[in-house]
Amino acid sequence: MVHTSCISSTSLALKAVRGFGRVGFSGSRYSGSSAAFSCTQFLAVYSGLVGCHPVAVGCARGVDQAVRGHFPSAVVFQVQPPLCPAAFAQRSARLVCWVGASGLLVAFPAGAAPPALRPSACFRGFGSGTWGSVALALGLGCSVLVVLAASVCPVGSAFVAPAVIASLFRFVGRAPCGGSLWAANF
Repeated sequence: MVHTSCISSTSLALKAVRGFGRVGFSGSRYSGSSAAFSCTQFLAVYSGLVGCHPVAVGCARGVDQAVRGHFPSAVVFQVQPPLCPAAFAQRSARLVCWVGASGLLVAFPAGAAPPALRPSACFRGFGSGTWGSVALALGLGCSVLVVLAASVCPVGSAFVAPAVIASLFRFVGRAPCGGSLWAANF
């Protein structure tokens, strides 16, 4: 259940989501992760707003599966054979390119960003597909909303990314999961 205090504390993010032509989702592929829980709580509040826009997501479990459950008609980006790390990165890059400069990438990382992460026009996640998608989106000028679980970034804490990434984000409210919402390029 989402408490009304969570909903009212996220009004800035609600207003922001309305202004985008399409919304892509990225996040942990582990169904039991704090990121997947955060996504489920987020969608309970935001799915009505997001649902009026075209939605896209990947083909994995976890966050992707939760999004597909809320949006059965979502565009689903598949991993193309041969199955190797590069194929997963290419799938994520196709999703971010679909979002484009007029869209919004909503990301649910399961942990802090890798220390080497930088905005880039090429996919470089340094072991984290979600953070790699965030870095690519920033490098391509996309708007990004990062939803962090309280276990990753409690409200009042600094953004959990290298300074070159963190400097692009601003705190925009408490996430429905109890964590925090951070926005860039809004």
